[in-house]
Amino acid sequence: MRTLRHVPAVAAICMAFAVPPATAQSGNAPDTTIHDGIWRVATEPVTGPCSKRMEFKLAVEDGQISYAGVWPVDASGTINPVGLVTIRVVRGEETVSAKGLVRGDTASGDWVSPAKNCSGSWIARKA
Repeated sequence: MRTLRHVPAVAAICMAFAVPPATAQSGNAPDTTIHDGIWRVATEPVTGPCSKRMEFKLAVEDGQISYAGVWPVDASGTINPVGLVTIRVVRGEETVSAKGLVRGDTASGDWVSPAKNCSGSWIARKA
């Protein structure tokens, strides 16, 4: 894996793992721990000056995601009952927003970095 050098990649990836799908059965709350573990995320820039594909790891615990790397990154996100995820990743003065969906041991979605005026997609797999 490459060392993460751009915030957009971190943001895109973090988002990918924050989404456990709703698995509620009648009377039961969705299981927010179903996607707990380490995820490998890969980002692909689509528009703007963010030209490098990035790969990194995220950790998911009790449905909450965190960055599992060495860079000073703050990642936070939410998971709704139908498995949609929204996430915000901050590194220094740059903020990246991402959204996506987890299905089984894979996840995917889109990310945007307004400060760098670029966007792209991400895909993740549970390690």
